Amino acid sequence: MLQVENIEVYYGKIYALKGVSLTVNEGELVALIGSNGAGKSTTLRTISGLLRPKQGSVTYNGQRIDKIAPHQIVRLGLAHCPEGRRIFGRLSVYENLTLGAVTRTDRAEIERNREQVFDLFPRLKERASQLASTLSGGEQQMLAMGRALMSQPKLLLLDEPSLGLAPMLVTQIFNIVQSIRQRGGTILLVEQNARQALQIADRAYVMETGKIILAGSAAELQANPQVEHAYLGGVA
Repeated sequence: MLQVENIEVYYGKIYALKGVSLTVNEGELVALIGSNGAGKSTTLRTISGLLRPKQGSVTYNGQRIDKIAPHQIVRLGLAHCPEGRRIFGRLSVYENLTLGAVTRTDRAEIERNREQVFDLFPRLKERASQLASTLSGGEQQMLAMGRALMSQPKLLLLDEPSLGLAPMLVTQIFNIVQSIRQRGGTILLVEQNARQALQIADRAYVMETGKIILAGSAAELQANPQVEHAYLGGVA
């Protein structure tokens, strides 16, 4: 479904991504793990069209997407739930979800999708008329994920969904990620909580200073001493 080939990305003169390649197959949950500043979020931003690679290509369902606008990429079926939630605080939960469907015109189907989001996130239904800025951190993360799902994505890019949440909410968010996958979703997950990510992923990539340094099944990477020591709290 997704093929990223040798992308190189710069922030001004800063060499952020150094020949990154990865693939995501339909129906997979693929994790991208690594420390802060490794290039994980930059990779997602490049895939969703927010950044342009200097070199390399991004192909989605057989179509090059690295030279088209982000809203066109959304229309093709790829949605990006960014780090930091980026919700519209002065709008209600209902209005935020409506904005997630801004590229669509099928109103009856949009309402059905909204009910599906409310089914996945019952707390959002309870707070539908509430301003997004008044939600808790966990509720805001649910809203950000729900808003992304309103575009009916075939591939969902999730960037640090557990960031800053209490442990109980982290478990809840990961359960929801699994639920999305079980309902037929394909997910590329960026997550600092490597242990949790590897527990639910099919495959994973490990990034370090703008490069992919390891790749394999989630089980293989969990058993890898290098990964255990660097990311899973193991002892050298």
